Amino acid sequence: MTVEAGRPEISVYWVPGCSSCLKLKEFVEERGLVFESLNLLEREDAVQELEVAGFRGAAILRKGDAFVRGQNLDEVAALLGVDRHHRRLANSVLVERWEELLACARAVIAWFPEDVLDRRAVLVRDRPIRDLCTHVFQVPDTFLRRVEGSLAADGERAALGAPVDHVETKDELLAFVDAILARFRSWRVEGGEAELPERMLTYYGEQPIGQVLERGTWHTAQHARQLDTIAAGLGAEFQIPLSLYEGLPMPGRLWA
Repeated sequence: MTVEAGRPEISVYWVPGCSSCLKLKEFVEERGLVFESLNLLEREDAVQELEVAGFRGAAILRKGDAFVRGQNLDEVAALLGVDRHHRRLANSVLVERWEELLACARAVIAWFPEDVLDRRAVLVRDRPIRDLCTHVFQVPDTFLRRVEGSLAADGERAALGAPVDHVETKDELLAFVDAILARFRSWRVEGGEAELPERMLTYYGEQPIGQVLERGTWHTAQHARQLDTIAAGLGAEFQIPLSLYEGLPMPGRLWA
């Protein structure tokens, strides 16, 4: 597609509460690049523009007439013509960290009184705390389902973002969380990490397994950090040690 004259060379298409969107915007900002910020919840023209370009969803970067998904910042850096200078943690470290973060997130979720689960997690997006809780565990669930071969790459986006219909009460929420945490732990104990392929097909393309593990870990970490902060604002103690965030390419900010 051809972008009309007068617009910035770079555009970032995003939605509030999207961790990849926030990281993408920060990545561009940190390099001092001028860009057009397009909130897809407010800009129907931007949604249509992405559809014409063959994209759905958020965390998309445009430079000139070229588009790339923001989930892989190496690809973003290549399109922008900048260096990333990032060293990824070892796969074994990422998997261990991911499990620790999930256990901490479970503790945060267990603290929430049931009567706050319907409150919005962030004012500018219609996502209740309950859905943010389930989303934290949808991330490892989609990973495990890809490993098991039960989730096609083109179904991953819907699986990651959709509310969970059978989760209404706190007991149902904890049952959902506990089932996924148990599966993740079993996968590790049974040596599943050693059997991972070198590359994995995702909805944003075929990726090196280290990139998939890193994104899954920091994606979980970012949303768990949001939950931990919400709970702290309601009077809880913080549950997630800051050390669990070290070495992960998380956004600097909590919200987009």
